[in-house]
Amino acid sequence: MTSRSSKKKKRIKKEETEKSLIAYLSFPAFLTIVSSSVEVFRKETIGYLVGVKAEDKFMVEYAIPYQTAESGYVHATVDMDRVSRINEILSKVSLGQGLEFVGDFHSHTMFGKSPATVVPSNTDLKSTIPGELNIICAVNMKKRAVRWYESERGILTGTIGEYRIEIGGYYVKEATIGRQYERITIKCPAVTGIVEEKE
Repeated sequence: MTSRSSKKKKRIKKEETEKSLIAYLSFPAFLTIVSSSVEVFRKETIGYLVGVKAEDKFMVEYAIPYQTAESGYVHATVDMDRVSRINEILSKVSLGQGLEFVGDFHSHTMFGKSPATVVPSNTDLKSTIPGELNIICAVNMKKRAVRWYESERGILTGTIGEYRIEIGGYYVKEATIGRQYERITIKCPAVTGIVEEKE
């Protein structure tokens, strides 16, 4: 019993030290991420996140899709000059509001019979800027309706209309060979537990 108890305490302690960063989504941010991802289903969307970055968490107040992004079945890209212009505007209009650019979001869509996941691709990781929040919204066709919930892996999951949505996050501390990343737990208290009404 002592040995099992000791192992359990070590496991709990290890889990506590390995706790991931947390990103809290406001309802408007959640709504924008999901709606823009569903709107271009079968293609990908991309946008930027505005909020507050703390030591161990992100507070995402707004998610704004890039209107001029080039979108395809397995990619979505945006001109970096336009990103610079947006950052300049944000720094001026959010002065005194405590808001700043904190990262970006993009969607993954099912391709043929291959389901979309929230796992970042090699292309995603190559374009990831260290220190920023990265959110992936995976869109698949739903098999059954489920309440919105946060999975054990920190992925926000639920169904809307014909779609099953998963929202996951990741973070890269610093630029390294291989671009190793850490998973970020996604929370949105405003939607957790919501279920569609049966027609």
